[in-house]
Amino acid sequence: MQRLKTNTPSKKLKRFRDLRDDVETDLSEHISSKLKITHPNRPALYDFQCVIFYQGQVLQFQLSDVFSGGNYAVVFFCGYDFTEQSRSDLMQIEKHYHEFVKLGAIPIVMTHDRAEIHAVYATPNATPASLDFLPSFIMASDTPDRSVSQTIKSATDKSEMQRSVIIMDSNINLLFIQRVPGNASFPMEYLLNGLPQQQQQHGL
Repeated sequence: MQRLKTNTPSKKLKRFRDLRDDVETDLSEHISSKLKITHPNRPALYDFQCVIFYQGQVLQFQLSDVFSGGNYAVVFFCGYDFTEQSRSDLMQIEKHYHEFVKLGAIPIVMTHDRAEIHAVYATPNATPASLDFLPSFIMASDTPDRSVSQTIKSATDKSEMQRSVIIMDSNINLLFIQRVPGNASFPMEYLLNGLPQQQQQHGL
């Protein structure tokens, strides 16, 4: 990742290695039984690039960056910032963030907002309507062409974001996709229970 418009050293996503133990490199029978796996012959998604807001910085990002710290990427496609639905979704993702990371799955939130909007929204006290916490997860911008959400059909005919969640492995194969209608919550327990369980190391 390359840092944009900032003078302090960027923090690499390799920090996630400190938060996880070894996890299975391939999907286990557990995830196959718990999650709806897409057809094995389905083409892999591309290794997309975009601009993100992460830990107080606006950065250039490539999807494959996350796999230095996890075996899976969990991408939550959410509506615009500064809405009640967005606030509810991000609080839910933050609540379960470390559970995903411990299972080798790195959460990413993607919206159609610019990264600079993410920066204002996700910086506490930046505005009266900003979040009251600094998100632990990556906030990605699918602008200006909205190509990622259109590729996985998480954009409507009018190019508006359809709330949904996908799981990809380190080969950028799409393993799971689920649309989330209306104001329903993301299926966190379903996702977490489907991921391979972290193996205990050193007798812990």
